[in-house]
Amino acid sequence: MDFRNTKIRRSPRGFTLIETALTVTIVGVAIVAMCQLLTAGTVANMESAELTTGMTLARNVREFALKLGYADPTTPTVWGLDAGESASNPKSYDDVNDMAGQTFNAPIDSSGNRLTNFSDWSQVVTVTSISPDQMTLSLPNGTSPACRITVDVFHKTTRVSTLTWFAFDGTP
Repeated sequence: MDFRNTKIRRSPRGFTLIETALTVTIVGVAIVAMCQLLTAGTVANMESAELTTGMTLARNVREFALKLGYADPTTPTVWGLDAGESASNPKSYDDVNDMAGQTFNAPIDSSGNRLTNFSDWSQVVTVTSISPDQMTLSLPNGTSPACRITVDVFHKTTRVSTLTWFAFDGTP
C-alpha cells in the first residue's frame, strides 16, 4: 500500500467557537466602555449647565446690589428692611443691608424682577458688617462703613454656587 498517493482531506479553515467568543467579549467590553464615556460626558454637561445658571443668578443679585446705596438715606442706622420696604418686593429696597437675610424663591434678575421660570432655584443673601481694615473680622451689623455680601444659589436643595463681594460707604 502506497501512502504517497493518498490525499489527506482537510476541512475548510474557519473561526472556532473560542475565537468567536473572544471576539464577542472584546467588542462587548469596548461598547460598555463607550457607553460609560458617553454617560460621564452627559453628566458633566448637565453639571456645567447648572453651574452656569447658578453663577448667572448670583451675578444678578450682585448687579441688583450695585444699584443700591450703602445705607438708607432716611434711617442710616437701621439694619435690614425699613418702613415701606417689603421682602416680597425687592424693587422697594434702597440700600444693600435691606437684602440681609433675604431668600428669593423664584430668584430675581438684576432689576429685581422675579424669574418665575426658575421656581426650583433660590438665592440666599447674607450681609455682614466687617472691619474695613481687616475684612475677615465681622462686626455688629450697622457699625462699620464696610460690609461683605454673600449670595448662595440653590437648585432644589443643593447649593450650586456662592458669590461674595464687598460694599463700602463712600460718603465723606
